[in-house]
Amino acid sequence: MRRIFGLLTSLALLASAGVAGAQDLQQPGIAPPPPMAPNTGPGQTTQEQYQQAETHKKLDEAETKDTGRNFELFWVDGSIGGAYINMSQFSAEQLAVKQTSAGGPAFSIGAGLRLVVFVAGARLRYNALSSFNLLQINGEAGLKLPISDFDILIAAHGGYSWVGRLGDANEATSSSAPTSNDAVSIRGFNAGLEFAFDYYVSPMFSVGVGLLGDFLLLNRPPVPLPSGLTPEQQAAAESDPLYQKSGTSAGLALGGGLRLGLHFGL
Repeated sequence: MRRIFGLLTSLALLASAGVAGAQDLQQPGIAPPPPMAPNTGPGQTTQEQYQQAETHKKLDEAETKDTGRNFELFWVDGSIGGAYINMSQFSAEQLAVKQTSAGGPAFSIGAGLRLVVFVAGARLRYNALSSFNLLQINGEAGLKLPISDFDILIAAHGGYSWVGRLGDANEATSSSAPTSNDAVSIRGFNAGLEFAFDYYVSPMFSVGVGLLGDFLLLNRPPVPLPSGLTPEQQAAAESDPLYQKSGTSAGLALGGGLRLGLHFGL
């Protein structure tokens, strides 16, 4: 009897110990650690965490270094300076312009868009030269590289050019027949490069200097004969290249001056 009682007591104790062990394994916070990834050493995880922390630290430091410049999206600028145009290849038999080179003040205004370092826009330029006025409407595109509070611009442009006014008839043309300057039409195309250096006084306002060069291709169609000519003038006009032939030739232009700009963005 005692043996049977002792056996039952031992079985009860073993069952209690098994239930207690199962409950301990189910308690939170003492689950077994997850298996390590294959080919991963004990210190590799710590090294990766350190590198990630350093990367986040550098990014945070870069965000705190703010120059105060806006994220520019739109700009408007103007320039005032000078220009020189040489049309030495325009002969009297073709273009009939006596003064083939001229200089004078130049003005421009432009506007456009900017995306980080890429800029594109349109510009109107007026060259008030000594013997004629040359107007230009250009499209332009290029790179504007920021360095602290400065921008370096490298851009290309191209567009349409036309002469708005010639000088006095006796000085502007080599025609021996009477002619009106308003009747002489000279127009064509231009293409060139521009380099500029801008300093941002504030996030919205900049001052700078610029230099540009242009290649010009201009054309003059034949001029209509004026009315009321005498027979001698009629004969002279009929043999004058200004009235009988068109003229086409190339030239070069240089310009530069002070730049003022307004910049808008986020």
